[in-house]
Amino acid sequence: MSRIAVEDQRYVLVNIFKTTAPHQQRLIDIWKGLGPADERSPGLVSVNAHVSFDGESVISYIQWSSKTAWEEILSDPGRQSRFKEVLTFSTFESIHCEVVFAQRGGAPGGPAIEIHEGQDYYVVVEVARVAPDRQQELLDLVGKPNEVLAATPGYVSHSVHRAFDGTAVVNYSQWESEAAYQAFQAGEKARGARSSQPDASALSTVERFALRIDYITEAVDAP
Repeated sequence: MSRIAVEDQRYVLVNIFKTTAPHQQRLIDIWKGLGPADERSPGLVSVNAHVSFDGESVISYIQWSSKTAWEEILSDPGRQSRFKEVLTFSTFESIHCEVVFAQRGGAPGGPAIEIHEGQDYYVVVEVARVAPDRQQELLDLVGKPNEVLAATPGYVSHSVHRAFDGTAVVNYSQWESEAAYQAFQAGEKARGARSSQPDASALSTVERFALRIDYITEAVDAP
């Protein structure tokens, strides 16, 4: 099991691989093969790998103790060879960020969010692209307790991340089912039509990924 918590102050990488359905399993198998090498990486906390339901994406949510710890593995030949192979049939983007807010259902601002392989959650990763001079404005809208969301049937948790380069805000949410998520989205659309309050969609363009957790690697003696 791994966790997401603001107070942990992790250096987070949200790695987005886009591919085609026939290659999705190949992609996940290549990274899963690192297993023991990841576990021994100094400063690595956890690797949480997700596959999209449409077969076209793999997203790894990786936590490091610091940026320095991440930089120290960049020259690792095993990772480099796997990365080169992956890029022959996929594209890659890495968002470097930190957790700025986390909430669990029924308890805004409550205990840390948990991720483990036994969960059968519907995971949604939303990447909001934003101008750097408006990132904080977007964070002020989405990075705060949401009582309506906390009480929504089927909602489990979400966490908001600030990209260090200012160009994105990432939301990682967990739901009991796709139906619960879609019902909430429909309600949000209706509430937005009735509200005169600022809307996050006016500040950014959002790309959404619907996923399930595939595997988790945790470092031995994680800090």
